[in-house]
Amino acid sequence: MFNQKHWILFLDFVLLVLVFIAMGLVEFGSIPHLQSIGFFCGDPKISYKYQGDTVESHVLILVTLIVPYLAAMMTEYFTKEKNKFDSERYEWLKESLRWYRQYILGLIFVFFITDVGKLLIGEPRPHFLDTCLPKEAKNCTNRYIDRYTCMNENESTYIIRDASKSFPSGHASISVYGSISLAWYLHNKCKSRSLLLMPVLQAMCMLWAMFCSLTRITDHRHHWWDVLAGSIIGIMISTYINGLFDRQKNDNKSHSTTETWSNETTDNGYFTAGRLLNVVPDGKNPSLNL
Repeated sequence: MFNQKHWILFLDFVLLVLVFIAMGLVEFGSIPHLQSIGFFCGDPKISYKYQGDTVESHVLILVTLIVPYLAAMMTEYFTKEKNKFDSERYEWLKESLRWYRQYILGLIFVFFITDVGKLLIGEPRPHFLDTCLPKEAKNCTNRYIDRYTCMNENESTYIIRDASKSFPSGHASISVYGSISLAWYLHNKCKSRSLLLMPVLQAMCMLWAMFCSLTRITDHRHHWWDVLAGSIIGIMISTYINGLFDRQKNDNKSHSTTETWSNETTDNGYFTAGRLLNVVPDGKNPSLNL
């Protein structure tokens, strides 16, 4: 029989599967753009050559998934004595997994919101004319075209369809989210005596986000406003997720420090009663709840 906890886990799993299915449908073009932005013939902003990516998508995904967890696992392991994990041998590993679960939840939010933005706004990329080769732009001077047909047969359907998904930048949203989340985690967990260790580690996180974001502009894969919008998405979701779980952790700590159980035993060691003590932080005598 399923209890309430099992039903909640089952519901979370179903919702997660539905989100992944929706993102896959958007990513591979099964769901068309709800609104497709047209273009002006000969617009220099969309007339660049397609040169590929300095940071490939699979590299970004691997770094975003693997590096934060390795960093969290190492941090929890080297601070396990300070965090008093002696009660359970692998508590440091469980603690890193708890944070990583929170991190992945926020990452799914980033993917989903970014894909929804690309679905709602079909903006041409800077290399749109070179990749799409729209038929309507052949003998066109300065006319606005809102409906077009791509004639490029040398590129795959995915790349041609992707040429109309410039806004917002997924590289920016993902890298900024991952970098801020990891920097936030290191700030809360690492209490190093070194004056430079923590700023250097956090600066490396920020430099990775800047590199991934700015190369999207220099590669002519995104406009600057796409990168800005993606960065804002990453900042907002990382702030929300980290702030939400920090509040939950503080609430749990305050609850555990204000209430404690006092178990009375007899001389022979048998348990006789359990009484709840309300600990008053200002030094007054604790009250006893029978």
